[in-house]
Amino acid sequence: MQFQQVSDELALASQLSLADFEALVAQGFKTFINNRPDGEGADQPPRAEFEARAKALGVTYHYLPLEIGQMPSVELAAAFQKALKESPMPAVAYCRSGNRSGQILKLAMTLPAHESS
Repeated sequence: MQFQQVSDELALASQLSLADFEALVAQGFKTFINNRPDGEGADQPPRAEFEARAKALGVTYHYLPLEIGQMPSVELAAAFQKALKESPMPAVAYCRSGNRSGQILKLAMTLPAHESS
Protein backbone atom coordinates (compact mmCIF):
# COMPACT_ATOMS: atom_id res chain seq x y z
CA MET A 1 0.00 0.00 0.00
CA GLN A 2 1.27 3.44 -0.95
CA PHE A 3 0.22 6.09 1.54
CA GLN A 4 0.32 9.90 1.40
CA GLN A 5 -0.69 12.00 4.38
CA VAL A 6 -2.38 15.10 2.87
CA SER A 7 -3.31 16.73 6.19
CA ASP A 8 -3.94 15.74 9.79
CA GLU A 9 -7.44 14.72 8.73
CA LEU A 10 -6.88 13.05 5.33
CA ALA A 11 -4.60 10.54 3.68
CA LEU A 12 -4.63 9.11 0.15
CA ALA A 13 -3.75 5.48 -0.44
CA SER A 14 -3.44 2.85 -3.12
CA GLN A 15 -5.65 -0.24 -3.04
CA LEU A 16 -6.14 -1.43 0.52
CA SER A 17 -6.23 -5.04 1.55
CA LEU A 18 -8.52 -6.02 4.40
CA ALA A 19 -5.40 -6.29 6.59
CA ASP A 20 -4.39 -2.71 5.61
CA PHE A 21 -7.92 -1.57 6.39
CA GLU A 22 -7.79 -3.06 9.88
CA ALA A 23 -4.27 -1.69 10.49
CA LEU A 24 -5.42 1.82 9.56
CA VAL A 25 -8.41 1.53 11.89
CA ALA A 26 -5.97 0.49 14.65
CA GLN A 27 -3.95 3.65 13.85
CA GLY A 28 -7.06 5.75 14.46
CA PHE A 29 -8.57 6.27 11.00
CA LYS A 30 -12.35 6.55 11.28
CA THR A 31 -13.57 7.07 7.70
CA PHE A 32 -12.73 5.29 4.45
CA ILE A 33 -13.63 6.56 0.99
CA ASN A 34 -13.35 3.95 -1.75
CA ASN A 35 -12.88 5.59 -5.16
CA ARG A 36 -12.19 2.37 -7.07
CA PRO A 37 -15.06 0.72 -8.95
CA ASP A 38 -15.80 -2.87 -7.94
CA GLY A 39 -14.32 -5.53 -10.20
CA GLU A 40 -11.61 -3.32 -11.67
CA GLY A 41 -8.76 -5.68 -10.76
CA ALA A 42 -8.01 -9.07 -9.29
CA ASP A 43 -6.10 -7.42 -6.41
CA GLN A 44 -9.15 -5.73 -4.90
CA PRO A 45 -11.59 -7.18 -2.43
CA PRO A 46 -15.22 -6.38 -3.29
CA ARG A 47 -16.61 -3.27 -1.66
CA ALA A 48 -19.15 -5.42 0.22
CA GLU A 49 -16.26 -6.92 2.20
CA PHE A 50 -15.00 -3.45 3.15
CA GLU A 51 -18.51 -2.28 4.01
CA ALA A 52 -19.05 -5.29 6.27
CA ARG A 53 -15.65 -4.85 7.93
CA ALA A 54 -16.28 -1.12 8.44
CA LYS A 55 -19.61 -1.85 10.08
CA ALA A 56 -18.03 -4.50 12.33
CA LEU A 57 -15.24 -2.11 13.34
CA GLY A 58 -17.56 0.86 13.86
CA VAL A 59 -16.01 3.10 11.22
CA THR A 60 -17.56 5.02 8.32
CA TYR A 61 -17.32 3.77 4.74
CA HIS A 62 -18.22 5.63 1.53
CA TYR A 63 -18.22 4.19 -1.98
CA LEU A 64 -17.60 7.00 -4.49
CA PRO A 65 -16.08 5.27 -7.54
CA LEU A 66 -14.32 6.89 -10.49
CA GLU A 67 -13.61 4.83 -13.62
CA ILE A 68 -10.05 4.74 -14.97
CA GLY A 69 -9.52 7.46 -17.57
CA GLN A 70 -12.52 9.52 -16.46
CA MET A 71 -12.31 12.99 -15.02
CA PRO A 72 -14.17 13.46 -11.74
CA SER A 73 -17.53 15.18 -12.09
CA VAL A 74 -18.61 18.11 -9.96
CA GLU A 75 -21.26 15.81 -8.44
CA LEU A 76 -18.64 13.23 -7.43
CA ALA A 77 -16.36 15.92 -6.00
CA ALA A 78 -19.31 17.41 -4.06
CA ALA A 79 -20.16 13.96 -2.65
CA PHE A 80 -16.49 13.54 -1.65
CA GLN A 81 -16.51 16.98 -0.01
CA LYS A 82 -19.73 16.14 1.83
CA ALA A 83 -18.32 12.80 3.02
CA LEU A 84 -15.30 14.58 4.46
CA LYS A 85 -17.43 17.28 6.07
CA GLU A 86 -19.94 14.93 7.69
CA SER A 87 -17.77 11.94 8.64
CA PRO A 88 -15.50 11.36 11.63
CA MET A 89 -11.86 12.19 11.01
CA PRO A 90 -9.21 11.22 10.15
CA ALA A 91 -10.10 9.69 6.78
CA VAL A 92 -8.39 7.66 4.06
CA ALA A 93 -9.45 7.91 0.41
CA TYR A 94 -8.18 5.12 -1.82
CA CYS A 95 -8.22 3.69 -5.34
CA ARG A 96 -5.77 1.58 -7.36
CA SER A 97 -2.82 3.97 -7.01
CA GLY A 98 -4.24 6.91 -5.05
CA ASN A 99 -4.20 9.16 -8.13
CA ARG A 100 -7.94 9.20 -8.78
CA SER A 101 -8.59 9.94 -5.10
CA GLY A 102 -6.19 12.85 -5.44
CA GLN A 103 -7.97 14.13 -8.55
CA ILE A 104 -11.33 14.03 -6.79
CA LEU A 105 -9.85 15.81 -3.77
CA LYS A 106 -8.37 18.58 -5.94
CA LEU A 107 -11.74 19.25 -7.56
CA ALA A 108 -13.55 19.04 -4.21
CA MET A 109 -11.19 21.68 -2.79
CA THR A 110 -12.27 24.12 -5.53
CA LEU A 111 -15.97 23.81 -4.76
CA PRO A 112 -17.73 26.31 -2.53
CA ALA A 113 -18.86 24.72 0.73
CA HIS A 114 -22.53 25.08 -0.24
CA GLU A 115 -22.01 22.80 -3.28
CA SER A 116 -21.76 19.79 -0.96
CA SER A 117 -24.94 20.47 1.00
